[in-house]
Amino acid sequence: MAQELAEAFFDLLISRSTWFQSVAVEIGVTPIQARTLVELEPEREQTMSGVAASARCEPSNLTGIVDKLEARGLVERRGATADRRIKMVSLTREGVALRRRLIARLNEPAPWMVALSAAEQRRLRDLFRAAVAEEKQRSAMSDR
Repeated sequence: MAQELAEAFFDLLISRSTWFQSVAVEIGVTPIQARTLVELEPEREQTMSGVAASARCEPSNLTGIVDKLEARGLVERRGATADRRIKMVSLTREGVALRRRLIARLNEPAPWMVALSAAEQRRLRDLFRAAVAEEKQRSAMSDR
């Protein structure tokens, strides 16, 4: 049964990944730019290495991604005040607005979710939350 669950989950991930890509294109960014925008927090500067870790990409790859977002006026980059070697990145007003639109689109329920009964939706939500909590706990333990 666990194998069948893993296969079904993988199929769902692939389906949602394709949908994520189409939403990114609709918003006018690449999928990795969309992932980066989602990971950037409004009103908070973050280190480039921190954003790369959150977006799950190599810091060297993030430079090109941020270059393109910066050229569009969606992010700003500067050296950290304490150590100019550390690069900080933050969303601009336009970046915050685009991020808000992107997240709103990504949080729209898929048709199959709406087709479930309210009880099924609650059960599935609770299972997803439990799975995420377990994954975070395992990840935190492996980081030690």
